[in-house]
Amino acid sequence: MDAGCVELVNNPEIGWRESSLTTDQEIVECLASSLGRPIGYGENALGGYDPGGASHLIVITKGGATSVEQQILDAIAGDEHNWIVFDKQDFSSETEVAMYRVACDESALLTALGGTAEQCRDHHLWCAENGVSGDAACLEEFFNNRLNNGELPYRIPVIGSNKTIDGRASEAFFRFSGFAIGSDSDGEPVQTSSSVILTHLRFLGAGHTEDHGLDPDMIRSTGASHDIWIHKNDFDTTGDSAFDVKVGAYDITMSFNRVQNVKRASLHGSSDSREINAQIATTMHHNAFVTTDDQYLDLGNTGRRVPLLRRGTSHMWNNLFVNYRKDIMSLRVGASVLFQDNAFVVAESLQEKSSAEDSLDDLQEGLIRDIEDGNLVTAGNSLWFSTSSCVINLGTHREISPSSGSVDDLASQYDVASQASIEQQQTAPGQALIDYVSATAGKYGAAPFNSPWSDDQATVISAGAVACQ
Repeated sequence: MDAGCVELVNNPEIGWRESSLTTDQEIVECLASSLGRPIGYGENALGGYDPGGASHLIVITKGGATSVEQQILDAIAGDEHNWIVFDKQDFSSETEVAMYRVACDESALLTALGGTAEQCRDHHLWCAENGVSGDAACLEEFFNNRLNNGELPYRIPVIGSNKTIDGRASEAFFRFSGFAIGSDSDGEPVQTSSSVILTHLRFLGAGHTEDHGLDPDMIRSTGASHDIWIHKNDFDTTGDSAFDVKVGAYDITMSFNRVQNVKRASLHGSSDSREINAQIATTMHHNAFVTTDDQYLDLGNTGRRVPLLRRGTSHMWNNLFVNYRKDIMSLRVGASVLFQDNAFVVAESLQEKSSAEDSLDDLQEGLIRDIEDGNLVTAGNSLWFSTSSCVINLGTHREISPSSGSVDDLASQYDVASQASIEQQQTAPGQALIDYVSATAGKYGAAPFNSPWSDDQATVISAGAVACQ
């Protein structure tokens, strides 16, 4: 373990170009090695790291002539190997980044808002000067009323090949919308991007709005893009998806993400008729899909698409589902899911039937059932009632074991390193798995086993329970 690399990653006082590592290649190699490697279908994603020596470190800064959003837009374009980070000092305090701001000189946006470019770039200012009070009301009026128009000249920006956006050591967060990896038109690829990593980022939506005109996904992999790793990010109350997969994107791993109060987490294929979606292939492991207790009545029936999968394939293992109530996944047009050792907990205080047994029966039957048009093989998945902090009541255990058709052993399609990691790290669901995912998922979680710097699972758990919501 290189001492200079450890200092660079862990010391907030050492800027990205202020350590003993002097070249872009050395710094990016440090960032890549400390992050580790993805497991599963996304195992070949290297992002902005080029082992051949052509890695570029891009440091996003504040206060210059070019806005933060424009710097990011410039850095994600093209196919150069760019590892993008945020200046540690400039972003040491919470900073909102909103990619729609790159269009705030467009007259159509200003007309929709009835405001100035300055107000467009600062929704708080717009609300204050238009008599809209309260954060929730401000977000709703600005983003979901005034900007809810598909004719406006803004779509989420497209990330090119060989890119990493790395939010470590920063308090930047993305508001309202995020990024597309590749692009499509009428169900056909337009731009295919490969080798992309998005890690340690935080995405905050502006509330749930169905079919928003600007389609504000946080991460959308599309256009047959491939070799993608979506790792250790936070998603909260997003207007659309956390991480959608469309138009034949494939070889994608989503790991150790925290997805909170998101209605439509991950659509995999947006049309039954698109045969290209047969090549969709994703691995989802150690993600925490959380509906908080206070949102259970609003989202319990609607927190779905984990995933809604058409034609393609997904391997889901060791994920945690908190306060999900029904129909979490849907399988269409021969889609296939291998669903292994996932844990479900529902707060006992949210019991809806007159008895615990009846409530557990209802959950056991309803959590996974829209599967007749696809293939689902399940093994080792468990449900419990728990406290609000996810301490399980062992006496309430139920198996979640619906099935339909047949699915191959998907792990056999991975490389030797991925297979070895799964063999070493996959565990049966129980309190230990729940505690480990809660402790590691999301931007601020402990380093997971992907990283060579991480502690083993038992040590992470013994450091103390982390609240699941």
